[in-house]
Amino acid sequence: MIDVQQVTIDIWLSDRVQNIRSLAELPTMKSLNLSDSSNIFQSFDEYHSEFEGIVYVNKNGITELDTSGEVGVNVSDRQYFKEAKNGNAFITDVIIGRQSKKPVIVISVPVFDRAQQFQGLVFGAVSINTINDILKQFQDKNRETYLVNRDGMIITESRQGKLGETIDSELFNYALAGKKLDDFYDSTTGEKVLGNYKWAHNNQWLVIGEISKNTIYESFYRMAFIFVSVILLLALLGYVFMIFVSKQIEEPIQRVLDGTKKIGKGNWGYRLSSPTYKDEIKELQELSHNFNQMAETIESHIYSIAENEERFRTIMQYSSDMITIHDANGKYLYVSPAGKEILQYEDHEILGYDSYYFIHPEDIPLIEKNFEKLLQNGYVVSTYRIRKKNNDYIWFESSIKYMKGNNEDASRIFTVSRNITERKMVEQQLTEANKLLQELSSKDGLTGILNRRSFDERLEEEWKRAERNNLPLSLIMLDIDFFKAYNDTYGHLGGDDCLREVANAISQACKRESDSVFRYGGEEFGIILPETDLKGAQTVAEKARKTVENLQISHAGSKISDVVTISLGVATIIPTKYASASSLIESADKALYQAKQEGRNQVRSYYKE
Repeated sequence: MIDVQQVTIDIWLSDRVQNIRSLAELPTMKSLNLSDSSNIFQSFDEYHSEFEGIVYVNKNGITELDTSGEVGVNVSDRQYFKEAKNGNAFITDVIIGRQSKKPVIVISVPVFDRAQQFQGLVFGAVSINTINDILKQFQDKNRETYLVNRDGMIITESRQGKLGETIDSELFNYALAGKKLDDFYDSTTGEKVLGNYKWAHNNQWLVIGEISKNTIYESFYRMAFIFVSVILLLALLGYVFMIFVSKQIEEPIQRVLDGTKKIGKGNWGYRLSSPTYKDEIKELQELSHNFNQMAETIESHIYSIAENEERFRTIMQYSSDMITIHDANGKYLYVSPAGKEILQYEDHEILGYDSYYFIHPEDIPLIEKNFEKLLQNGYVVSTYRIRKKNNDYIWFESSIKYMKGNNEDASRIFTVSRNITERKMVEQQLTEANKLLQELSSKDGLTGILNRRSFDERLEEEWKRAERNNLPLSLIMLDIDFFKAYNDTYGHLGGDDCLREVANAISQACKRESDSVFRYGGEEFGIILPETDLKGAQTVAEKARKTVENLQISHAGSKISDVVTISLGVATIIPTKYASASSLIESADKALYQAKQEGRNQVRSYYKE
């Protein structure tokens, strides 16, 4: 059962981390909308009683939201804050809360804004009593299960000491060394016990289960002692009193033997009736009495095991998550009722089938990769799509635990799966919304082409790429000739129409997908031409000039033509680490200035090596 306890703790902690992560990744947290986040934190806290409170800590380590107490507390010295600054989710050992003054475990997840800048963390404090409640279901007066950390500090209630005290038992030292202890040893209280352990919480917590030696052997020792005594007594007196005592000795022993056979066949409630041995000699009475005590102990142990199995079965039977058991190759051996309700398969339609049969083909490579991690680490979390009976696919998030047996046939894979389809749909909607916002923020609202912000970003990207590959990069800067006069003549609405038509014309002049057209500002535009030499850039510039002129947009205010024209400056450079993208802009601007000075409606070039 130590395996079940370890799995229970690991899955419980994993779910709590996911709870806190869902808060840390809220859009309101990414935008630091503390008012809306506070309402969500309060609602979350009301429905998750396992947390003592939900807290947001800003990037300076000061609490700004706290559902359980006052804010303004400085936690920058706490380990979980330091881990968050490094981008890590973290689960602490038992610490004393600065607000509650009680022993708690803190589960924290960092908060990043949309630019992936660290903005603090969200943590939830879990009372140590919650962990106690999880482990109490595996305890009784003769055995106990408790948790210690790698320093041996007790972090759940135990007969081995108080919370915060340390143990130094033989089993604990074996666990640190990664060895198995198969013999009895002295517990912290001095009692001889037999124990087992499992590491949980990424090998930070040790789950220890112990049962006393006296509990295991007491009845058997007493019965063996009395049985041997009776046999010796019979041997001593048998020769003289063989016939006389034969009946008196044989019958009670036979009753005991018959009783052991019945217990061996599973009749755990069988007992020797008191009237049948009350008139026997004292030794045989004690033998019968001790047989009954032995039977009582065996029945108690059997029912204790059955109760623990029933608890586990109840969890599997009534959990809203789908719980499955697989063999070492992934074939279904058991599916909980929740799984049948979610996927709609009958037992004969899924049991014995390979798990890969139901997984979306696009997700199989990821599952195969995670299966390798599972065999190496013993635990993995996978997100994938699984096919229902009606052939629709839904999203699953599965916590998977590998239980290695003595051989492959005895090994098992335990999986707890949750339907996260709605969450995935929300994530997809958020992704599409962010994509739309990104697109809107990158385009000019009037002309529909890329804006100045996109120009700066793209030029920097292409500069670095050209520098890495030692390739030429060209830039065309252009503006509309006498555009102020055009606005004065035709009004701002007419000017807007003119800008749109010019933007569309110069976009048509750029045929390659890698070429990009931008509105640089006002009536000025820019064209970035990756992997283009000066001659190629001049060709594109001249084509753009002719395309605009061929639009034949009337321009009564122009001093050089009756229609709208443009002047263009071309610059080409092979980027190096000794120059910057701004130098390319300066060169193109110089060429544009030259084109204006020499009469406009023309292309001038600037080449810099």
